[in-house]
Amino acid sequence: MRVRSYIVLLTSGSLIGALCIAIFGWFTFSGLNKATDELEQEAQKSGSSSSRHADVMAFLETTRGIFVTMEIYPKDYDGVFSIANDAIALSKEGANKLSDLYHENFPDEIMLPIAKGIREMESAISQMQKLQPSPKNENWIGGNALARNKYDSVRETLKNNLDYLEMQALQSLQNANESLRVKWQELDAREQNSRLSLFTVSILYLALIIGLAFVTYRSFARPISRLEEAAARSIENNQAFNSPEIGPEEVKSLTRRLQGLINGLEVTVKQRTSALVKKTEQLKLEIKQRKELETQLVHAQKMEAVGQLASGIAHEINSPSQFANDNILFLKEAIEGFISKISGSNRAPDDKELSFLTENAPEAVQQAEEGISRITTIVKSMKNFAYRDAESAKKPNDLNQAIKSTIVVATNEWKYHAEVITGLDESLPMVPCNVGEINQVVLNLIVNGAHAIRDRSESKGKGEINIKTRYYPSDDCVVISITDNGGGIPPMVQERIFEPFFTTKEVGVGTGQGLAIAHNVVVKSHNGQIWFESVEGEGTTFYIKLPMTQA
Repeated sequence: MRVRSYIVLLTSGSLIGALCIAIFGWFTFSGLNKATDELEQEAQKSGSSSSRHADVMAFLETTRGIFVTMEIYPKDYDGVFSIANDAIALSKEGANKLSDLYHENFPDEIMLPIAKGIREMESAISQMQKLQPSPKNENWIGGNALARNKYDSVRETLKNNLDYLEMQALQSLQNANESLRVKWQELDAREQNSRLSLFTVSILYLALIIGLAFVTYRSFARPISRLEEAAARSIENNQAFNSPEIGPEEVKSLTRRLQGLINGLEVTVKQRTSALVKKTEQLKLEIKQRKELETQLVHAQKMEAVGQLASGIAHEINSPSQFANDNILFLKEAIEGFISKISGSNRAPDDKELSFLTENAPEAVQQAEEGISRITTIVKSMKNFAYRDAESAKKPNDLNQAIKSTIVVATNEWKYHAEVITGLDESLPMVPCNVGEINQVVLNLIVNGAHAIRDRSESKGKGEINIKTRYYPSDDCVVISITDNGGGIPPMVQERIFEPFFTTKEVGVGTGQGLAIAHNVVVKSHNGQIWFESVEGEGTTFYIKLPMTQA
């Protein structure tokens, strides 16, 4: 069977099942809506019955109030008849209202006797009212007794008719409530049956969907999964491609084609893999050589800088050397004089000369010591500056001391043009870096700053070079800032100063490699950042940011 046939079969089954559920649901909810409408109508009827019953009870209370009025007031009280007549008027109005509004529920057989009784009671009460009370008139006493007997007879008949009306009203209310209860039970039963039916249909539809899903899995997913497993075994584990040809015709055809393709690719992959391994090894060697060349380039430029500074360094060493030599010769003469004096030689100096030698000998020793110490500092700084790590390893180093050594090495470049002011953070931790490369970067920036101050168009005396270090725990990094108050960098060349071989100096003076190498050392070698802020005519500040964590 082809894929199209499977899809048509599965889609048809799903649509038919959904259509059956929709039709069943429509019939179910239609029946529920009909039962709900019937319940609403019955509820309206029940409400009307309650309202009718309330009107009947109000009428009964008014009419029975006539009886109460005639019984609770004294017989010789003239006002009782006015109260009774008012109650009779209300009772008549109530009887007419019941006859008009609820004639279907309370027909003439019920209401006409009540209306007649009310009229007769009215007549009896009126007759009782006409008889004037006179104890000496025996006819009044007899007439009053007859009128009272008539009233009692009428009252008894009317009372029975009212009781019958009340019984009919109560029965009508009970029938309405019972009918409402029955309708409610029917609706509840229909809802329960509908829920059960929908649940049963849903289970059947779910079973249909599960069956279709199982058929789909057996027809599509399982063959494709086996095909994928066979391809993975063949590619990842270098096993032969072996997958059964099952499923639709398209999947079987794909299995056969993949088998031929993978078997053909295995040979090609082996050939390409062998060539790729050779290229990789060659690339690793080239990368290693490139790193070595970059390290050599930095060191070569450092040695070039040392060569350019050699005459200045020699002068820096020669001055304290000559100073120390002069003091040593003076000490030699003083010692020879003291020896001659002690041995009693004729060439011994006199007391005035001895006093001079005694006063100046300690100072000469101190000055000679200072000169030799200065030479030692310069030589040590040269040694630290010229240090080269063949492996370009990033080791913890004292960055402040490295900067101090570089300042000493570059002394001859800046001492005639500027004063170097340091603000080194004494709490600076050991920084993981290649200290030889960082020395070269700092030297380039100090020399550039000194030259910028020297080349200012107007003579403003000595300038200043400020060198600071700061540690930022929040960013876990160290920042070196080198500021000069030279002429600044022109805006037109600011974007190019880190380009290799770009320089604004005269031919033969600068190679244009200093800042390019500095950028390469800081950014590529140390994963740091280097940037600057410059205002033409005011000066430039270079910033070097080195992370405290190096790969």
